[in-house]
Amino acid sequence: MEAMWIFISLAILSFASLSILLKNMNIINLWGGYFFANILITNTGIIVNLNLQFTKQDPIPIIFWVQKIPELSLKPVLLLWLIYLLFSRRTVLSKIIYFFICLTSLVCIELYFVHIRYLEWVNWNVYYSYARYSLIIFLLAMYSFYLEKLIN
Repeated sequence: MEAMWIFISLAILSFASLSILLKNMNIINLWGGYFFANILITNTGIIVNLNLQFTKQDPIPIIFWVQKIPELSLKPVLLLWLIYLLFSRRTVLSKIIYFFICLTSLVCIELYFVHIRYLEWVNWNVYYSYARYSLIIFLLAMYSFYLEKLIN
C-alpha cells in the first residue's frame, strides 16, 4: 500500500512537469510521444510477461494497479524528458549521462517492484531490462525525430 502512495505522488509530479516540457516542445510531438511511449512500454511488458512468461506477477488487482501507475505516468514522462534532452543543444557527454540516468531510473522502478515482491523475474534479469528500455528509447527517439520533421 505504501508503494501505491509513492507512485501516485510521483505521477502527480511527473504530470506537473509536463507543463514545463510543454513550453519547450511542440504539443503534437509531446502528446504523440507520450502515447507512443505508453504503447511501447505496455506492449513490451505484455510480451515479456504474458507471451514469453519471463516475469510473473500476482493477479491481485491492487498489485496490478500499483504497477500500472508508473507505467502510465512516470515512465512515459521520464522518456519524454529524455527525448527533449537528447534533441537539445547540449554536449554529447551530457546527453550520454542523461541517457544512462534515465535508463537506470526506468530499470530501478522494475527493481523496486521485484524487491517488494510485486514482480518476479523468472528468466529475466537487469541486463534484459536495460536492453528493453534502450530499445524503447531508440524507437521513441526515431518516432519523435520523424514526427518533428513532419510537423515542420
